[in-house]
Amino acid sequence: MRILSALLLLPALSAAGAQELDWLVGCWVTPDGSAQEVWVAEGDGSLAGFSVSVVNGKVGFYEVLSIARNEDGALVYTAHPVGQATTSFTASAVGKNSVLFQNADHDYPQQIRYAREANRLNATISLLDGSRPVSFDKVACD
Repeated sequence: MRILSALLLLPALSAAGAQELDWLVGCWVTPDGSAQEVWVAEGDGSLAGFSVSVVNGKVGFYEVLSIARNEDGALVYTAHPVGQATTSFTASAVGKNSVLFQNADHDYPQQIRYAREANRLNATISLLDGSRPVSFDKVACD
């Protein structure tokens, strides 16, 4: 299922400067095809994303995502999940091919980590102490 066209529905982002996360740009899908995530670079340097999970051939969950710098210069990951409140996570570590976002005040997840190796992307959500981890291994879409 292609969701690139859904990115046209993303809201405009005003904060700039997520270029150090350009390695995240692309289309990522789980090996079984049950989840897909797409990230695009915006003209202002921010990233816009969309994530969808498919259950029994139907969309079970989706969210609109963004990564941009806030007024303090920190990278902020904002998730707009369908039917839920918008939540933001601030980057606490940024590496060459990895990033860790955290929000201690959120119930779950409290941290989101992305790490890329070649054409594989691993996303892990968990509590701040690393407990209750759920990982999503994704490969580049065709």
